[in-house]
Amino acid sequence: MDSIRLSPRLQMVADFVPPCACAADIGTDHGYLPVWLLQNGVVQTAIAADIHVGPLANARKSAAAYDLEERVRFVQADGLQFPDAQAADVITIAGMGGETICAILAATPWLRQGKRLVLQPQSKVQELTDWLWHNGFTIEDAALCRDAGKRYLALRVLGQPAGQTYTVEQLLLRRRDPLLPEHLTEEIRRQTHARAGMALAKQTPAAELAAIDARLSQLQTCLKEVQTW
Repeated sequence: MDSIRLSPRLQMVADFVPPCACAADIGTDHGYLPVWLLQNGVVQTAIAADIHVGPLANARKSAAAYDLEERVRFVQADGLQFPDAQAADVITIAGMGGETICAILAATPWLRQGKRLVLQPQSKVQELTDWLWHNGFTIEDAALCRDAGKRYLALRVLGQPAGQTYTVEQLLLRRRDPLLPEHLTEEIRRQTHARAGMALAKQTPAAELAAIDARLSQLQTCLKEVQTW
């Protein structure tokens, strides 16, 4: 039987999952990611979790189609709020907004005991990365891909603090990600627009303006280095 084929954005998540005994996919939708990880020998067992009944039914069908149903545990739950969630060595969360991912992680303090995570926020990326760094997580690596005309970011995260922190852009620069120039140009445009709005408001605290200026400086420095490739 042929292996299931993942979309580029899900393949990027799968590529960040290290070999382990068990991976939990939170917000599993059709369950394609757990099936691929099992088929390719990355994991021995998987947990497919979703808050809704419909996606879980779809995930069960996907596993059954590849004769893998007995190696997947199907769980209806809000985030990681289910028994034995800690049995997972790696947790993947893709297809959600950054604020939703933050809420799931904040409600699960045991993740900070060295759990490995692969996250793919659909929005609020800066808010998620800031939250991770300020709450005892280390962003170890980052990657970009394009899928159906949209650019996606994946983060490989460790649930313990690091001695040194890196911005997402610095991590992308380290791997010479081909989509980094595009990412930087758009992020500089977005931050510049936000800065202009803050300046017009005239009541923006000086600390907020300083923070966005520092962010813009980081982005410009990174873009200059990219232009030397």
